[in-house]
Amino acid sequence: MIRDAILATLAYYDGFNSTRTTPARQGHSGGGVIQSGGYPLSGFELYRYLINPQRLKSNIESIEIINLRDIEDAVKELLEREEITEENGFYSLRGRTGLLALRLEREKISAQKWRKCLNRAYWLQMAPWIRGMFVSGSLALETVNKESDFDILVLVEPGRLYLARIFLSGVASLIGARRTRYETIASDKFCFNHFLTLDALNMKHGSIYNAQTYAHLVPMMVDHALVGKFFAENLWINKYVYNFMPHQQTIRRTVQPSVFLRGVARAIEFIFQGGMGDILERWSRKYQQERITANPATHAVGGRVVYTNTELEFHPHSFERTILEHYNKTIRHLGVSVNSEPDSGLRQ
Repeated sequence: MIRDAILATLAYYDGFNSTRTTPARQGHSGGGVIQSGGYPLSGFELYRYLINPQRLKSNIESIEIINLRDIEDAVKELLEREEITEENGFYSLRGRTGLLALRLEREKISAQKWRKCLNRAYWLQMAPWIRGMFVSGSLALETVNKESDFDILVLVEPGRLYLARIFLSGVASLIGARRTRYETIASDKFCFNHFLTLDALNMKHGSIYNAQTYAHLVPMMVDHALVGKFFAENLWINKYVYNFMPHQQTIRRTVQPSVFLRGVARAIEFIFQGGMGDILERWSRKYQQERITANPATHAVGGRVVYTNTELEFHPHSFERTILEHYNKTIRHLGVSVNSEPDSGLRQ
């Protein structure tokens, strides 16, 4: 059972092994060149991101605690049976050699990009109604290339979702760090592709892909209490990622706080509180929703765009199906499972 889960986890991360270029988003964030070459995992990463064995065998009703020692014992057995490959303490599927050098190279690039991201995010504290930011995507996984942008999940005060997006985009534009609508490649720029209000933190689009993605979220500008509340609202992650415990394992990369910039944000909030703010929110919601609806990318096959009063999500050309096709094919080939993981409800 544990051996199969380890193989499935390695199969999932082996899916980061293709290169593609997504088209310009016509107003939506994200896209560009996606490059990977497989992603070997350490023993602790296998423990932390282990795919829930119940996803592989539907007849498993309950599972005892799987600890790090269990993972180590199972890895040793898989190595003896030559079902996996080891490179300096990192593990991949059999025959997938040479991946560690690529991972280390990307970690070097990621370290440089993290410095740029945090330095630029310092100024985002000026944006009102923003209550938290997580880094997502390739930077959170540290699978970036030199052309990668910064994917950001934003938590917003209820009732100010659309105004908050306008102000946040405006601040990013002022510092030259916002991805513009026609940029296919936007190196080192912010891609605000997911917004949630504090009264609707539960992610409703569950899948193994989203679970692994959210398990890698890195709090960048959010307090500990809100991090805990966010993950408490998304306990479904453990249906897919068995040992994920954010209160113990979440890695933080914190923006240097600025009393002055946060004061500016609070002043703007004070000015636009009450009736005036409500009118502007309704106007900005109507304006943005009309533009989103008219955008052909919103209705593209293979992605998802959400624009409600509590959530904005812009993934019109998701990488999810590519990853899941590779994963489902690989676990069947390995004999690990005949179950196929569905996507999170992408547009058909």
